[in-house]
Amino acid sequence: MGRCRAFKYVSRTLVAAALYLLGSSGMASEPGDTTLFRLTGSNTIGADLAPAQVKSYLRSIGATKIAQRSEGEQHWITATLQGKPVVVPIIALGSSTGFKALNENSADIGMASRRIKPAEIAMLKRFGDFTGPQAEHVIGLDALVVAVHAHNPVSQLSLDQLARIYRGDIRNWAQLGGPDLPIRPLHRDIESGTRATFDSEVFDASRPTEAFAYEVSGNHETRALVQRDPAAIGYLPYADAEGLRKVAVKAGELAAIVPDRGIIATEDFPLTRRLYLYRNPGRYNAHVDAFIHFVESHAGQQIVADVGFINLTPVALQVPAYANAPDNYRELMETGSRLSISFRFADGSTELDNRALRDLHRLQDFMAQEENHDLSLTLVGFSDYKANRNISDLISRFRALKVQGALLREHQMGDSRIMSVGAFAPLTGDSEQSPIKNSRVEVWIN
Repeated sequence: MGRCRAFKYVSRTLVAAALYLLGSSGMASEPGDTTLFRLTGSNTIGADLAPAQVKSYLRSIGATKIAQRSEGEQHWITATLQGKPVVVPIIALGSSTGFKALNENSADIGMASRRIKPAEIAMLKRFGDFTGPQAEHVIGLDALVVAVHAHNPVSQLSLDQLARIYRGDIRNWAQLGGPDLPIRPLHRDIESGTRATFDSEVFDASRPTEAFAYEVSGNHETRALVQRDPAAIGYLPYADAEGLRKVAVKAGELAAIVPDRGIIATEDFPLTRRLYLYRNPGRYNAHVDAFIHFVESHAGQQIVADVGFINLTPVALQVPAYANAPDNYRELMETGSRLSISFRFADGSTELDNRALRDLHRLQDFMAQEENHDLSLTLVGFSDYKANRNISDLISRFRALKVQGALLREHQMGDSRIMSVGAFAPLTGDSEQSPIKNSRVEVWIN
């Protein structure tokens, strides 16, 4: 690490520590204020989304005089509830800090723009299972947008090219058909969930920043540098990328894609990520439970969309038919609409993941709407198993049947049909991510 970057890292770490201690000690709130609950973690969530959700939640339970005060990455939402002053502090210093705060009992909710890591699961295991539905809550979707300067003609990059840029194997834009300029890669700090998502998807594992990569403190700095520096390339959340020159990203054999709301909603874009709230499953706090329930409700999901992220409320999408698709699937694509729900499985297993368990309810609510009563439902299963076509078809059919069974057993939704397409249309060729991403069940209506 160079001297400037090292100084920048140490300085930011000291500031973060000071803010963290300030927030956990309660010194930042007014004397006599009652703390309802505390949020710590992701800057992506904590900058705008969490304050908006907290204020709306407080309004929903009858609070008045709601106000926000902010200092850097820390926010205090104050209000009057039942005649008494209350406060909800939000510390947004990176996803990793949320899990550390849960471990130290200085937060009630951890905000994360990536899934909890095995080491964090082990650290918190004394409280219970942080991978279970009581602890882990998916509250929305985001995608990392790769952006360059407005005058940079490079319009498309593969995941492999991105990896080579950030490793230093490609160092000049001329190697990619661009201007003769040294590439300036912008990388988030190691505590960042945005950084963790990028490393996982591009490198298939976390790796340290190379000496030539410029470490930025947050998404706003990335945006400013990309706008100002013709040599820069950076990644930032979808909600922060408005107006920037976006680069189409190509994964494996799939076409290069510039993300839009539809393809992020289905989680088909290679740099899509989930936004999480984590609560301690071994402790009960009525306001924590009520707040998370509010965020997952229709009203809370509308706030997710209003802030600029992609919510989890099902919507119908028109998807162009693939010319090489199996006949039955191509016919479905030509005549039907795809819902933005895609059911996935826990770590590639046979059990539905935590988002899928809540999506069962969302699908039930969608089909119960009066205008949707006459729609027919088709569940299309996909497999990651490519070695044997017969086995692949069986696995994809089993996954669709698993979702159909859950809809019938728990939601009294028996009117659906099954389609299996084997290992067709893999979303990624990456060996570690493919069981989770490729093994899925799409939902179609017509």
